[in-house]
Amino acid sequence: MPTIQTSLTPLLREWARAKLTHNGWKDVLLSAVGFTLSRVEIYRVVCERLETIDRTADAVECFHEIQEVTTGLRDELLVWAFEFRQRASKKLERLGDESVDAERYDVAISHYSSALSLISSSQVIHIKRSKAWLATGSWRQALEDANQVITIDASSPWGYEMKHAALHKGGDYDNAIDALEVMLSKMAESHDPDVQQQGDRYISPSSTRALIRQVVQRTLHRSPRVLIDTATGRLHERAEQASAFEALPIFYELVSTTTTRIDYVRIKREVRQYFRYVMLSHKWEDNEPLFRQVAHIAVYDLETSPTHDKLQTFCKIVRDAGFNWAWSDTCCIDKSDHFVLQEALVAMFRWYQGSAMVIVFLRGVRPSSPRGALAASIWNTRAWTLQEYIAAKVIRFYTEDWTLYRDLDVPNHKESPEIISEMEQATGVSAQQLMVLSPGLSSIREKLRLASTRRTTHVEDTAYSLLGIFSAIGIPAIYGEGEASLGRLLANVLTRSGDASILAWTGDSSRFNSCLPARIAIFNGPATSHLPPPIPDSEMERIITGLRVPSFDLDTALRLYDRLNELPTPRFAESRMTLPCIAFQLPPLSLSRIGSARVYHADTIVFGRVEIRTKHNLPRMNSLMETCTVVRS
Repeated sequence: MPTIQTSLTPLLREWARAKLTHNGWKDVLLSAVGFTLSRVEIYRVVCERLETIDRTADAVECFHEIQEVTTGLRDELLVWAFEFRQRASKKLERLGDESVDAERYDVAISHYSSALSLISSSQVIHIKRSKAWLATGSWRQALEDANQVITIDASSPWGYEMKHAALHKGGDYDNAIDALEVMLSKMAESHDPDVQQQGDRYISPSSTRALIRQVVQRTLHRSPRVLIDTATGRLHERAEQASAFEALPIFYELVSTTTTRIDYVRIKREVRQYFRYVMLSHKWEDNEPLFRQVAHIAVYDLETSPTHDKLQTFCKIVRDAGFNWAWSDTCCIDKSDHFVLQEALVAMFRWYQGSAMVIVFLRGVRPSSPRGALAASIWNTRAWTLQEYIAAKVIRFYTEDWTLYRDLDVPNHKESPEIISEMEQATGVSAQQLMVLSPGLSSIREKLRLASTRRTTHVEDTAYSLLGIFSAIGIPAIYGEGEASLGRLLANVLTRSGDASILAWTGDSSRFNSCLPARIAIFNGPATSHLPPPIPDSEMERIITGLRVPSFDLDTALRLYDRLNELPTPRFAESRMTLPCIAFQLPPLSLSRIGSARVYHADTIVFGRVEIRTKHNLPRMNSLMETCTVVRS
């Protein structure tokens, strides 16, 4: 019998080779009944033939049936079965890799699955199949493979690596971070230097959290101290705003995403997107909701009143527009805290400038109002709203029933020709000039001129509403000081800028210092109205010609230039002004009278004909000088 089987086996192999070329392997098995070999031997021959002709998947299926048709294998078959598993699994793994390279992930999964049916304990193939599952979006199956790797070897970091990837894909970021931390701990504990070195490439979740918190703090530092959560209507200070971000899925996603490379651009984008805020610009009315009223209650729970409705509707519009945070100067500033109030007065321009949008509420402007209602509105007469309009990048105007002004449904009313025309009419300044005004010491006279047309409820707000526009830090808000507030502001601006054109004015003097005006209204005129006229071209040519004569003393001129250049800039100290000047003796004065006032006239070298009105008898004074203020650039 063994001899017969031995002689029949080559014949069976040849027969199987011919049959398997055109037929399925199961059909071939059914037609092999004429052979006297055992069923196991027939299966083995067919299995080997299938393997030879690269029908590996069929060979594996046939191999599994060998195990089903017998309860045990002879020793020589056990050796053959072991060798077959090794050969076939490697071949299937290679086929799977080739399919992955070709991005045929479903085919790759099929090959890896066949390989795992032969050697289920292969960590490598489980990991490869997990990655293929992820490529198809099947994160649950990928997680099963990752967990299987962990079961096979709990000390290996690679199962946790795939578990992190699968959970991250499924949006379970919290558990994904836990898996990442376990992976890093396994790498650190490994005795393999290569594994430890690979661990050094990864960024720990704690480091990522710290980085994100730094970005959050930098972002919040530029925004108002207190904001309204538009979802809940509750006030949140900066620490609460930061905590709100850390409770979001995006925070955990950013931590889970940052593994080997920090994506600063995305982190900054996501943080800034979340913390975008919208500010309200309006005229204050009676019974505005203040900080102490809203500190422990949601804005949406305030009792019904016109001002409460204004705040609530503003927050709802901001919320419905997709913004998480809103700000109103009524309830978002704790005016009982002097430090908080001082910070707000100085930083408000910057806050409006950094807002995603400014919503203007026009009380008294009805939806049916004709063109020009904006220019004539109360809002356009207030001092605080000037800086709010100048600072804002994006503005939307709403009438008193919260419909868009003139139905202008455009993203930015500041770019609307209709709005531009009305704002130019209201301010007397072109839109281009308004757009380039920025905080600081540029365009000082223009800013003062614009402010001179605005009104405030409190005298002090005339100056305080300009603190942000002039970046005037270090000026305390002292309500009750009256017109001295404007004097302190102008003294600060003059000292920092050295711009003596601030002193070119006529009118009542400030009690703070007689060189400064009592009221800002005196600046409501052209900036050059108090400056000497330019020298005519003919006179300038005569002066230049005179400088060319041989008698011109260059050394004397240079010494004069050096002396002028070394003069300090104008400054104030303890309400006293130091002003560098060149003094000239006045020529004889001529006197005339206008009513009871004495009016003296003199033809001066620097200012031409000068008129001096005074109650004093000037000729009785020993000497009179005219001064030319020296301004260094």
